[in-house]
Amino acid sequence: MSLYTREDLKYNRSLKKSIFEVLLKETTTFYIHSKFHSSLFIGSRGLKEKEKEEGIILVFGPYSYRNLEWNEKGISCEMNFGKWEMVFIPYESIFRIFDKAGHFIFQFITFEITGEVEQTEKAQSQTEDSVEDADKVIKINFQKKKKKDEKT
Repeated sequence: MSLYTREDLKYNRSLKKSIFEVLLKETTTFYIHSKFHSSLFIGSRGLKEKEKEEGIILVFGPYSYRNLEWNEKGISCEMNFGKWEMVFIPYESIFRIFDKAGHFIFQFITFEITGEVEQTEKAQSQTEDSVEDADKVIKINFQKKKKKDEKT
């Protein structure tokens, strides 16, 4: 049984996504401390042994990333580790977001999505799509109308 519900996952993702968007707009440089997660991808470099235990701190500054994109599940971009590497950071893996001067620090829970939550999420998404599609269908009743009995 999973400790986290689909709503927890959705809330966790949306909160981290919102903070990320604000920081991109309002600050020059900030750091994301990401814990080990099965969906965390750090190019061909991968995570070093110590990073698998303690996590990795990624710098988001003027020259540290390019081709930045983000969606409801995470952040993807190329980051410079001596050479440009593709990176994907799932929101569930984000543990801290902070700046060097210590003006702000956000700390979050991290978690791995269990198969149960993932299946529920897919099923919910398919149901929502089906409901939206059903709302677009025009329904016609081909049954004959019954005549009311006339008084005799």
